[in-house]
Amino acid sequence: MPNLPPLETIHTQLASEIDALVNLKPGTVNADTDLTLLGIDSLRFVSLVLAIETKFGVNLMKKGVTNQDTKTVRALSAAIVARHEG
Repeated sequence: MPNLPPLETIHTQLASEIDALVNLKPGTVNADTDLTLLGIDSLRFVSLVLAIETKFGVNLMKKGVTNQDTKTVRALSAAIVARHEG
């Protein structure tokens, strides 16, 4: 399994992915953006989980993800780091 990039890099990459996923101007989402306010539906969430698996080698569906993990980019980044096996 690949090594993870630094946490700040994970924040940036996730924020960029989410900007694109919900059709926002690049740079709109940051580490502390409340993701629950973006209206990410289940299909988009699955797309995000697949992107996370591809970019970071972490299968959040298999490892488990909680509502708290998906509240902000910072929380989601911490979940990625916590569930990484590398």
